[in-house]
Amino acid sequence: MSEAHTTNYWEAPEPFDPPLTMFKKAMVTIKEAVRIEDYASELTDLFRSTESLRGICPIHGGENRSSFAVYPDRGRWYCFRCDEGGDVLDLCQRVEGHPQLWTAMVSLAQRFGVELPRRPRSWHERQGEKAKIRERLVDTLTNSYQRKLFQVFGDLALENIEDPLEHEEEARRVFRDFRNVARVLARNRLERRRG
Repeated sequence: MSEAHTTNYWEAPEPFDPPLTMFKKAMVTIKEAVRIEDYASELTDLFRSTESLRGICPIHGGENRSSFAVYPDRGRWYCFRCDEGGDVLDLCQRVEGHPQLWTAMVSLAQRFGVELPRRPRSWHERQGEKAKIRERLVDTLTNSYQRKLFQVFGDLALENIEDPLEHEEEARRVFRDFRNVARVLARNRLERRRG
């Protein structure tokens, strides 16, 4: 087995969390485009044995040339020593050490030149519009919370300041300081309403 087979081909900087329907479409696309016997033959030498292809298991290795079976008509594999089996995605995930199924999908897509389904451009444009609207809502709510916080707590922060100029300057600073708290409150409120 070559070094390329043990490498994670793509690591995302943050968790990938596609909607379930897109994830399922990607799985079906990979399973239809990548034949298990093609992928398995890159991992180990296979020979024909009645209804299956046999070889040394690419997962545990060993010397038994019949421990690993590939069933092309079913798109499945099974190792009798590991007592494991599955489809082409399971094999890729297991052999290449992918922590999540989607990284195995990306690996196979890159290796076999399969284009995974994507959302249409109009969906992405709409998400951009929704993000702008959401940000305007957050700004409006932030302004409201900032004023409310200053009304409730501003007097307490300014009660011992007697100089009018210092009082006005401190009032501005306190009002600005409430901005971050107000923004957190605004975002939390919108999240609760979405949830």
